[in-house]
Parts: sequence; structure tokens; C-alpha cells
Amino acid sequence: MSAIIIKNLKKYYTQKFPSKKETKAVDGISFEIKKGEIFGFLGPNGAGKTTTIRSILGLLRNVEGEIIILGEKINPNKDTSFRNNISYIPGEFGLDQELNGFEICEYLSKLYSRKIDLNNVKKLAKRIDLDLTRPIQELSKGNRQKVGIVASLMGDFEILILDEPTSGLDPLIQAEFYKILTEKQEKTQCTVFLCSHILSEVEKYCDRVAIIRKGKIIEISDISDLKERGLKRFDLEFESHTAVTEFKLLLQTDFADSEIIRAEGTSIEILIPPNNKRRLLHEISERKWDGKYIKDFNITNSSLEEIFMKYYIKEPNGGQK
Repeated sequence: MSAIIIKNLKKYYTQKFPSKKETKAVDGISFEIKKGEIFGFLGPNGAGKTTTIRSILGLLRNVEGEIIILGEKINPNKDTSFRNNISYIPGEFGLDQELNGFEICEYLSKLYSRKIDLNNVKKLAKRIDLDLTRPIQELSKGNRQKVGIVASLMGDFEILILDEPTSGLDPLIQAEFYKILTEKQEKTQCTVFLCSHILSEVEKYCDRVAIIRKGKIIEISDISDLKERGLKRFDLEFESHTAVTEFKLLLQTDFADSEIIRAEGTSIEILIPPNNKRRLLHEISERKWDGKYIKDFNITNSSLEEIFMKYYIKEPNGGQK
């Protein structure tokens, strides 16, 4: 069974001033999240990520499309019981300034018709170095984010919807958060819907990813398949500077779609489309450069960040391809 199924989801906004104009925040998107997977949702600011999440949770009105949660078709604005299965970290969340971290978690726990052990709050807070006794108004952005993390992970929810969960956290706490998340998923087999701008996190922890641009889904793929279809990275070491010059000339004439991303001394690193990988491999392994064969080379998949940027190449006029 799928945890979340979205069919033809639409959310349009009408701007009334200075002139009437319709903005398609989410424009007929469809995707499916398998039960028990970590699903990444990527896109720049304004692409429609948060609008999608708020539409699913019933936080927005006048949303069109079909939403199925754990096998049940729901109307987010009318149905409420489905939320008992979902924990949510918003990208930006307002908290009662007078309450402390523990009181916030205690209050939120009472909104669910399920048992939540508040001892988990104390255990989680200790792991991410959060003082639960301090009022929210005294906390930094990072510590407020920690309160949200503790609140979202304090119970064994079937679905976790996490919108930029590590925003404002230092690297050590980010790593601890994902360690906790991995442990929870292994224990409960929960489903994770993750929005993040930190692509290294998505690459490391997600099973599949959807890329959204201007309100439309432009790619849904397994991380491994996406990287396999992405650009190939060649890291090459030649015997001499002359050999590097010869190689650069070959790229200009026979591999115009390649990109040099690093050139230092006798080393050069390039990105090349996968359809040219075998041809380039033949050239560098069978041919002599400045009278000698190539000294060493390594081939890897490009990073998720490089693949992601391929979908957001800026045009000279400031638009996007």
C-alpha cells in the first residue's frame, strides 16, 4: 500500500492588486509515495513544495485534485482523523513565546488521539542538546528548530512530513537528527516526505526524489537511477602539461557537450553525458598523449546537486530553461 497518492493537485492564487493575475502555485501535479520509503521533494524557493504540503494537510482552501492517505481518499479541509497518522515540521512555524519546549510538546501531544510517551521528549532533547526549560522567546532559530524536531519525532507516527527540518542546525546536530530519523524508521517503518535544500542529505538518505519547477513535477526517479542517467565525472591524471593541452583540444573538437570543472597542473576533471562515456573511455585508454598513455583515471556518477542544477539552468534573460 502507498502512504500518499496525489493525483492532479492544483492550487492557484489570484492577485487582485495592482491588476488581477492568476498564479499557478501547483499546477496539476501527481506522484505516489510508497509506504516505508524516504521520499525527497526538491525545488527552489517558489517552486511549489510548501504549497503542496499545506494542500495535503488541509491548511489551504480551494485546492483541486485527489489525495489518498494510507489507502483512504480524503478531503483535507473536512476530514481530520487522517492527521492523527501524520507528524509535520513546517519550514517556518510560530510557537507560543511564553511556553517552554516541554510545554509546547505536551500541548501538541494532546492534539492527537493516540498515546504519546512524553519521556521520549526528554530523551530526544538530550540527544540534540536542547534545554526544554527555556521559554521559546529566549531561543535562537536553531534551538526553536530543535523544538520542532522533538515535537515531530516524539510519537510513532505512520507518516512524517518534514519541510526543511535541519534549517538553522549546525552540522553535528544535523547528523544526529538523521541518525534519530533512521532509527525511528527502522523501528516503525514510517514513511518520510522530506523537503530539503541540502542536496547531500537527500542524496544520502532518500530512496526516491521528485523535482518540482514552477508548480510542475519535472522528474520522479530513484536516486540511483537518477545518478546513473546523470552526467559522468571523469577525473584524469596525465604525464605532462602538453598531454593536458592535447586532451582539451580533443574535448573542443569531439566532445563539445563536455564541461571542464577542474584543471590543475597535469590533472583535469570533466563532466560528460552518459551516451559519450564509452567513446571517451576508448580515447583516453587506447591513445597516447604527448607520447605516453594516460597516467590514471577514475569515473564516477555526478552528484545529486549537479543533476539538480541541470534542471535549473538560467537563461541569459534571467529565466529558466
